[in-house]
Amino acid sequence: MPSSELTKHTFQISYDTDETKDHTIDARKLGLAIVSTSDALKNADKIINGESSEVELDVKAHSEGSFVVEFVTYLNNSGVNPLSILGLIPVTAGTATVFGALKQLGERKIKMMQPTASGKAKLTLSDKTEIELPQNVADLISSKVMRDSIDTIVKAPLDGVKDAKFIIKDENGSDFFTVEETEVSSYTKMQQNIVDEVTEIDETKNVKFIHVNFEGASGWKVRYTDGEPVTVKMKDEAFLERINKDKENFSKGDTFAVKIKTTKTHRHGTTPLYSRELIEVLRNRTEKGRQLAK
Repeated sequence: MPSSELTKHTFQISYDTDETKDHTIDARKLGLAIVSTSDALKNADKIINGESSEVELDVKAHSEGSFVVEFVTYLNNSGVNPLSILGLIPVTAGTATVFGALKQLGERKIKMMQPTASGKAKLTLSDKTEIELPQNVADLISSKVMRDSIDTIVKAPLDGVKDAKFIIKDENGSDFFTVEETEVSSYTKMQQNIVDEVTEIDETKNVKFIHVNFEGASGWKVRYTDGEPVTVKMKDEAFLERINKDKENFSKGDTFAVKIKTTKTHRHGTTPLYSRELIEVLRNRTEKGRQLAK
């Protein structure tokens, strides 16, 4: 028996094609779709609500050979409902869901994902257009594991089938979301983890220069007074001009207050990469009171 702390929700999925008019469907494709529906729901729940979140999923057959499959779920009362985020139960008009967002993307690929000040995620697509989505929806549609499951649920059973439709129904059997034959390719799996999450941080730091290049922006390395050496690109052209005019007053041992922009690029499934630009040298902080950076 499901725990009393879980809430029951019901939805149905239907595969509507010429081949299913007699209420039959390829058994293997349907079986894989059911397993993938379970995987997608449980994975989404953990991504949204954490590893300790609990969800149960049962299948209820309408009749022998039916192509309409009813799913009965039991979810935690607390936390965000993953069914509404995925789009497996009706939501308020205009609310973004995973299935709806994939329809909006069509065959365009996600090239970059960046957080916004409003708490949403800005996606840059392969045609260079941009859209904003709730962060949890963006996380799910950019997950290779999630997209593999959705491919098996939607695309695989209908791919190459004439007049195919994938339909999600509510607990009363009323249609509320449909994927037409021409839209099936929007639900294909991702070939690789291609989505980047980019975060930029502007900071004022105290640094010592440990490697310099008076000729250009590359070849610079600084040591934070509170950390390890890092490579930076020198973007302060005025500072470069000053030290080129008066190199004898520049000492790598001096401590400088500088503005640094750190860009973190995270390709899903890999280690984050960091790049740093030294935007401006503010002042020389050594006791010698050098005036070079003023």
